[in-house]
Amino acid sequence: MQHPTPSSNTMLSQCRIVGINLAVIAVVLSAAAIFPRNGQALVIVPPWSEPGRVIGVIADAGGSVINGTDAPYAAIAHSDEPGFAFRLFKSGAMLVLDGSLAFFCRSTPSL
Repeated sequence: MQHPTPSSNTMLSQCRIVGINLAVIAVVLSAAAIFPRNGQALVIVPPWSEPGRVIGVIADAGGSVINGTDAPYAAIAHSDEPGFAFRLFKSGAMLVLDGSLAFFCRSTPSL
């Protein structure tokens, strides 16, 4: 006695649905983990921007620079005002992350 097997089209469709659901879950969890908290943000402008652009973006958003990074297109900024991350995007930031992620922008010293 043979058992009916699902067609390959049905299996492919189910795999796509599962894959899409997993991708959505990953995006939502990542966004929650990297959204700036405590008013501190890692601000990244496009790498092809002129030097100092990141400082201008932070100033335009009403924030202050806490620390630079090894990358000229990224800096750590702070503001106690609500909506700081959205103002950074409006001022020209390409990416705004939680300030605790700034260690990714540091280079390791050579020995």
